[in-house]
Amino acid sequence: MKPVNLLFYNQLLSVFASTLGTFLLSWILYEETGSKLAMGTLWLVSISGQLIVQFIAGPYIDRFKRTSVMRGSEALRAAVYLLLLLFFTAGFQEAALLYAAAFLTSITAYDPAAAALVRKLVQEEALVKENARISGGVQLMRFLALPAAGFLVSVLDDKSALILVVSAFSASFFMIGFIFEKHTKMDNKASWIKKFKEGTLIYRKHKVLLFLGMLVSITSFGVFAAQTMYIPFVAEVLGGSSFEYGLFAASFPLGYIAGSFAASRMKVKDTFIYQIMMLALFIGGSTYLALGAAETLAAAMVIEIAAGAAMPFWNVYSTTLYQRLVPQSILGQVFSVRFLLTKAAAPLGIVYGTACAAQFGIQSLFLSIGAIICTVSGGGLLFLAVRRRSTVFNLKRL
Repeated sequence: MKPVNLLFYNQLLSVFASTLGTFLLSWILYEETGSKLAMGTLWLVSISGQLIVQFIAGPYIDRFKRTSVMRGSEALRAAVYLLLLLFFTAGFQEAALLYAAAFLTSITAYDPAAAALVRKLVQEEALVKENARISGGVQLMRFLALPAAGFLVSVLDDKSALILVVSAFSASFFMIGFIFEKHTKMDNKASWIKKFKEGTLIYRKHKVLLFLGMLVSITSFGVFAAQTMYIPFVAEVLGGSSFEYGLFAASFPLGYIAGSFAASRMKVKDTFIYQIMMLALFIGGSTYLALGAAETLAAAMVIEIAAGAAMPFWNVYSTTLYQRLVPQSILGQVFSVRFLLTKAAAPLGIVYGTACAAQFGIQSLFLSIGAIICTVSGGGLLFLAVRRRSTVFNLKRL
């Protein structure tokens, strides 16, 4: 089997394991506390861990083989869920353990390492198609894993579900060992500061990457503010169960699959890529406005499907731009810097979402988020219309 195909299937397995694990932690905590504040805190702890590891470890990613970084990440997550299982078996099931597990399982670098590995396994002309296949496949697995997680949580006890999570991460760890990665000469003597500067200087050279990173950072503020309240939204506003939450959460990946299929087959001129990406964000913001008025599970699911269908036109093209513009020798750390840019506003978003939902209600929160994203992405569309012929946004000149 080709290495890129092994990577594809491994990402599917890893997504299944992480989706099930995250779902399990969130649902157990919500059942025990019934608190919006607790849900917001869990998300904040998880995002904080991601930001810390990307800031500290990001500049070092390119010192090691991408597959080694991926295996280390999977081993850590398997060990954390195994420890949680042992605590539960011993009769300890405190909220603090769930927070600790959420933090520890977030301090991994699997995603930037896997994204950087794609560039080593695929020819440049096939990047868009392969990124769309991976992105769509990942969302397909989320589409399948979320309702499956809801079903498993409803029929299995917590310890049995944890055993399944540990087994999935362990299988992913061993599978990565079969992915052949060509040897690349690494600079192991450079300091952390030097490596971090190399990762940031690329944004000065290619200003379009900085523009896109800052834009999506603002957008992610709203996205994370909403996601912290998805379980309370389904449980309280829509009156749904864990299985119905799984169906709602799976709606976005279902739309994403269709959008990925379309993105991989569309022939888009370089000069129009940015307009399409901005339009995708605007459509996503509009769906939050619609979600704020939704009163039934069916309506909410349709809205999420529409949101999912738009997002590949941002994600696939954005990832491809990075893979084309950034040298392989620093691609891993640049992906880490991109992660920092896109998640920098996430903690503020989580705090805002928790406070706004508690004070004004979940649907009011969704309406405010929709207004923020539509305003920002609409401004981006207007800016691009004015600067359409600027060399800053001409991919051929980059």
